Amino acid sequence: MRPPAGTRILLTRPCDQVEELKRRFTELGAEVMIQPAIRISDPPDWKPVDTALEHLDRYDWLVFSSVNGVRDLLDRLCGPNKISEPRGLSPRQVFFKYLKLAAIGPATAEALDRYHLRADLVPKEYRAESLACELAKVAAGRRFLLARASRGRDVLAEQITSAGGVVEQIVVYSSTDVDRAEPDVTAALLAGRIDWITVTSSAIAGALVGLFGEQLHRSKLASISPVTSGTLRRLGHQPAVEAAEYTVEGLVKAILAHR
Repeated sequence: MRPPAGTRILLTRPCDQVEELKRRFTELGAEVMIQPAIRISDPPDWKPVDTALEHLDRYDWLVFSSVNGVRDLLDRLCGPNKISEPRGLSPRQVFFKYLKLAAIGPATAEALDRYHLRADLVPKEYRAESLACELAKVAAGRRFLLARASRGRDVLAEQITSAGGVVEQIVVYSSTDVDRAEPDVTAALLAGRIDWITVTSSAIAGALVGLFGEQLHRSKLASISPVTSGTLRRLGHQPAVEAAEYTVEGLVKAILAHR
């Protein structure tokens, strides 16, 4: 199954995360435009992160709710800014020998794998509520370190705490809205020449509304998850499709299945 000839799709993920979607749609014959809706950068202060990393033995679980969280925390730990020794061993051998790792979904688990780490827990449904439900089963009396963005929902921390766990959260990356769209993207949208806009997080949903407002109604919106769809609806925009599996591939399939 392929998109109709001449279909134009606008991808809105941050620049360093857009290549997989671009490749998939290009292979399928779609025309791709790119307009990042948010930008990812360092946290405002690395000190809380460094302090937590120096005391990993305090925690039972390290929880990742995004690919960005994996990359930024582990680059801080194992990369050029590495704060601990020794070198030459895998992160699991050195830092996480007794620490269990949780990932919100397969993409986050694959990001861990790139650092030679295996997630001990990946929920069957790739959303914060499902991860929180699974962790709540083992939360009583355990300590959890949550690697998170500068903004986002608190469902993980709230549910783990309610189940008797002790939670510490560290901001390992900042997420901010892009405040100006590329002129060619704006022109294409105003002319009705963008068929689909992908929306892969609630943060991106909000940023897109800030960028384009009511002009978003000129294109069909493809949402990656019920949470993202809910955010779009609250902002006055109904998604045309929602991925059945909350992954990049699920989003591609949802668009291809739309008629």
